[in-house]
Amino acid sequence: MANRSRAAGVLVVLASLAARPALAQENSPHDLTGTWRWIPHEDERDRNPGAYPGDYRGLPLNDAARMRADTYDEEWNSTSPLLQCRPRTPGYQPKGLDPMRIDKVVDPLSRQLIAYRVSYEKTPGERVIWLDGRQRPSPYALHSWDGFSTGKFQGDTLEITTTHLKESFVRRNGVATSFRATVIEHVSFEEPYLEWTFTVIDPDYLTEPLVRSATYLRAPTLQLPPYPCQPEEYQPGAKYRVPHYLPGENPYLTESGFKYRAPQEGVRGGADTLYPEWRAHGMTLPAPAAQSTLKPAYNDASTRIAERADAERPRPPVYDKVEALHVAGNVYLIAGAGGNITVSAGGDGVIMVDSGAAAASDRVLAAVRQVVQTLRPPDIPDAASPFGSTWQGTHAFPEPMIRMIVNTRGDPDHVGGNANIRTSPMFRLLGFRDPSLSLQVLAHEAVQRRMVESKAADLLVPTDTYFSDKYTLYRFLNNQALQIFHMPNAITDGDSAVWFRRSDVVAAGDVYNSDIYPPIDVDRGGSIDGEIDALNMLIELCVTEFMAQGGTMVIPGHGWISDAADVGYYRDMLMIIRDRVQALIDKGMTLAQVKAAKPTMDYDPEYGREPGVTSRFVEAVYRSLKEKKTR
Repeated sequence: MANRSRAAGVLVVLASLAARPALAQENSPHDLTGTWRWIPHEDERDRNPGAYPGDYRGLPLNDAARMRADTYDEEWNSTSPLLQCRPRTPGYQPKGLDPMRIDKVVDPLSRQLIAYRVSYEKTPGERVIWLDGRQRPSPYALHSWDGFSTGKFQGDTLEITTTHLKESFVRRNGVATSFRATVIEHVSFEEPYLEWTFTVIDPDYLTEPLVRSATYLRAPTLQLPPYPCQPEEYQPGAKYRVPHYLPGENPYLTESGFKYRAPQEGVRGGADTLYPEWRAHGMTLPAPAAQSTLKPAYNDASTRIAERADAERPRPPVYDKVEALHVAGNVYLIAGAGGNITVSAGGDGVIMVDSGAAAASDRVLAAVRQVVQTLRPPDIPDAASPFGSTWQGTHAFPEPMIRMIVNTRGDPDHVGGNANIRTSPMFRLLGFRDPSLSLQVLAHEAVQRRMVESKAADLLVPTDTYFSDKYTLYRFLNNQALQIFHMPNAITDGDSAVWFRRSDVVAAGDVYNSDIYPPIDVDRGGSIDGEIDALNMLIELCVTEFMAQGGTMVIPGHGWISDAADVGYYRDMLMIIRDRVQALIDKGMTLAQVKAAKPTMDYDPEYGREPGVTSRFVEAVYRSLKEKKTR
């Protein structure tokens, strides 16, 4: 009897415990949700109207970053429709004065917090900070203004790590952050204040982490207003240009030092000037006596990126990380096989744009098979099923059928796989028994002509060509139109871009590379002006979703999935470098002297890290401008 009573008592205690909330819920981290107002009590350089040109106090920047900022003209922001509505990235946003709202994303079944959504007044959408341990995207994934953010609580502090960011800035006077930057944020809550500390780690433009902070005050009655930013064309009828200063010609770089009576060495920033030990040295330096044009000298390690790349021992290419990524609609990117490969996969089979390097073909075919077999099966029709097992009939995938290849150009990392793909059992034509009646490998006629002249193997050479400025495939494939655009005198005289109309994806070939200078080949008809014209054409094909982000996706010849803003940054970079080289040519400089002047130095950390790429690019720009002048 006593045992029964004790058992009954235990059951009562267990029942009462079960009725209580779980301890994990009681002890969950602080709730950060609500609306918040920025408190403007520090860092006058980041408040309106912003820092003066050349004011880099408090920034551990290198000489490449200084040169970019020294040549920056604020008019660029209003001139470019792609920059007028550009939002701030997490590397600057906490300094942006914007009101903020934080909302929870809760799993509907477990009721556990899986993400925060953060909105500012001037942002294209809601930034998502994932708290559920999900993996970071592929390095070939799209970069955005907000990037990809994951978070975890360290005690009561939320630590956020953000990658996949677009190029942006850490100060509004032109101090850039690169697309390789990572931002680490620590968010601490002490009612009614929210302290937001953010650290920018940039291997391209900062010599050490840049740490800053901002404070927010809870504002429960605050409502974020809509932000219908509409870009305008400020150069109607005029050819697009990028406002900028040539190196050594910005007349405003001493303005801040003169106004604040501060030594110019301190105003120019750098890691050394951030520490107390520098103050004694700084007190011995004079301030500028008057505002004047500064002729900066750049000589730290960031100015020798290209030389260090050239000195590296050549390494054979490795194709052990070929991967497939979804882009939009039924279009996929196969990356890591040399040049990027674009694939449209659907009920009509597979259409490929470029075929990668020959040595990567087996992995490319495996990636094509993976893409086809991960497609969602079609919906069951509203009729009797012709299959004994409906599930098997819609989930048993046949061997992929590669219908045709479009080559954007004739270099080995784009056409090297043509022979292996064409001889694969997966290559099946569009239903014709006579191969001569079917498109197999299509390219501009200049590509075929040059490959024949170079005695390339027959199976590598395109079988079919087009001659016009625009070529539209004769029928829809995978329920979308395919249009091919000739990009004359860009990388060569035979470059193509392929537009998948329904998916709204453009395969750009080497006309656009997200992380390397364009391989302009003057001997085969390429030129810097033709390259810029081709990028302008690409941008005209694109429509962004909102605030210069998303919308039409662009697959580069090398690098990650991009959008019009990325292409616009790339084009503007090329225009700035072209203008610099032209100015040096106008001074009578030889090619050797132009190379020694390092007109690409501030962009080399982003685009010049492969052996030989910078030297070849500068030579191509120089030659195409000189030969244009002598025609």
